[in-house]
Amino acid sequence: MIYHTIRRLHLYSGFVLAAFIMMYFVTGFVMIFEDRFQRKDVEEREIRTPIPSRAVVSSTDALAGWLQQELGLGGQWYEERRKNDVTLHFRHPGTVTTVRVMPNIDTAFITIKKGNVYSLMHGFHRLHGYQGGVNYYLWSFFYDLSALSMIVFAVTGLYLWWKTTSKRLAGTLVLLSFTAVTAVTIIYLMFYS
Repeated sequence: MIYHTIRRLHLYSGFVLAAFIMMYFVTGFVMIFEDRFQRKDVEEREIRTPIPSRAVVSSTDALAGWLQQELGLGGQWYEERRKNDVTLHFRHPGTVTTVRVMPNIDTAFITIKKGNVYSLMHGFHRLHGYQGGVNYYLWSFFYDLSALSMIVFAVTGLYLWWKTTSKRLAGTLVLLSFTAVTAVTIIYLMFYS
């Protein structure tokens, strides 16, 4: 009974992983062979928009909300604060909008960059975080679900392998060698790169 349950868990977690692995394959392929794709932005434009009230820029959240409503900006945003200005970056796959607001000036300076296939795939590949609306929450949920599925897939796979294999020496050696390679890579990246 427990064997069949673990086998089902292994199967279903594999299905979840397959969807994200395909997405990562497609987006990663475009990133690896980036020289075959045009890197230049399809469109870049700058605009200015008046800010009706200083209350709008009283907080970053208020400013971001007003800009999203006024300009129809979507996606995830993050703040970059300097001494003389506040810059908000709104991004969704393929498009980055930068909004710069300086103190004592009632104008927002906006740059919109629309990318090509490369930037679209790059955006999907790096998309994460519970911010930006329902679509982004769903994406992040499935992203986390795939991470959990990866763990479940590995653990259940080990259990199934252990239960169904009579000669375990070769499998144990392969498992230990790949675990050692992973550990050495992590240690190298942490301390020597």
